[in-house]
Amino acid sequence: MWAHGWAFSGNPVLSLGRISGIELDLNRAVSAFGTGVDLFFVISGFCMHLMYGRSQSRFEWPQYRNFIVTRWRRIAPAFYVSIAACAFGFTIVKGVFPFKDVLAHLAFLHIVIPETGLLAAPFWSLATEWHFYLLLPLLIALGSRIGVVPMLVAAIAASIAFRLVLYAGPADTVAVWNTQLPTRLVEFLWGILVSVLHQKNRLPPKVLRGNGGFILAIGVAYLGRLLMVSEVVRAAGEWGWVLKALAEPVLTLGFGFILWNVVMTESLGRTILEHAVARALGRWSYSLYLWHWWPAYWIATGTAAHFGSTALVQNAAFILTLLVLVPVAWFSYRALELPYFRRKAAR
Repeated sequence: MWAHGWAFSGNPVLSLGRISGIELDLNRAVSAFGTGVDLFFVISGFCMHLMYGRSQSRFEWPQYRNFIVTRWRRIAPAFYVSIAACAFGFTIVKGVFPFKDVLAHLAFLHIVIPETGLLAAPFWSLATEWHFYLLLPLLIALGSRIGVVPMLVAAIAASIAFRLVLYAGPADTVAVWNTQLPTRLVEFLWGILVSVLHQKNRLPPKVLRGNGGFILAIGVAYLGRLLMVSEVVRAAGEWGWVLKALAEPVLTLGFGFILWNVVMTESLGRTILEHAVARALGRWSYSLYLWHWWPAYWIATGTAAHFGSTALVQNAAFILTLLVLVPVAWFSYRALELPYFRRKAAR
C-alpha cells in the first residue's frame, strides 16, 4: 500500500545524500519492499498445500470439485462486492458500465481476456491465484506418482525456464505473460516446498534459524528485488534480461526462507507476526487488498496536487489512506469474510 501511494504521489525523493554521484533515496529503497503480491503467492502455496495436499495424495474429481468450490466461497463474496463497487465508480466517472470487464473478473479471466483489467490494477493477482487453485490438485497427483520432491524440482525448473525464454523475447510479450501462472508458478512452488518441509518437521539449516536466519532470508529476498532495479539491469548490459527473469524466483526464494524460519524456529519475525496487531492485519489483509487501490489513488494524487509531491505529503497521505481503509477493511472482513469461517467452524 505504501509503495502504491508513493507512486501515486509522483515518486517523491527522500534524499540521504550522494555517494560517488549517486543519490541515496530512502523512499526508493523502502519501495523495494513493495512486493506484497509475491509474498502472498508464497504464503498461498504453503497454505493451500497444507489444506489440500495433507489430506489428498491422488486426483479424485469429488475432492477436486469440493476444493474449488470451497476456495470460491472463501474469496468470491468480498471480491465480487469490490468488483461491483469499482464498476459503479467506473460508470459514474466514464459514463458507461464496464460490462466486459465485470464478466471477465467474475470468471477470473481478466488477465487472459485483453483490455478487461480496468476495474482495479491489483486484481490481476487474484486471477493468478485462482488459476493456481485449478492446477494445485493436479500437481499433488503428479507428486504422488513420481514423488513430491522430483515434482517440485521439475515444476520449479520448468517455470524458471519459461521465464528465461519469455524475458529473452520482446517486451510486449513479457507484458502479456508476466501475470500468467506459468510465469508466476515458481513463487507458489517455494511455498509448497516449505509446506512439505514443515510437514516432515525438517528444521532449516543453522544459518537460516533464529534472528540471524530471519535477517539472512530478508537479504536473499532483497537481492532478488535488486535484480529488478533498472540501473542494475542496465549495468548487466546484454544479459539484463537474465536478471529480470531470475528476479522474482530469487525474491520469492527469500520469502520461502522467511516462511521456513518463522514456522520452524523462534525468531524476531515470528515474535512480530504473533503480535495481536499483526494478527489483526492478517485477518483484514484480503479486504485491505481488495479496497485500497482507488482510495489510495484519490488521496495520494489529491494531496500531491494541492500540497506538492514531497515525502512529507506522501507519508501524510499514506496515514490518511490507512485511517480510511482500516475501518473499511474491518467491515468488509466482518460482513463478507467472517461468515465463511463461521460456517466452516460449525461443520
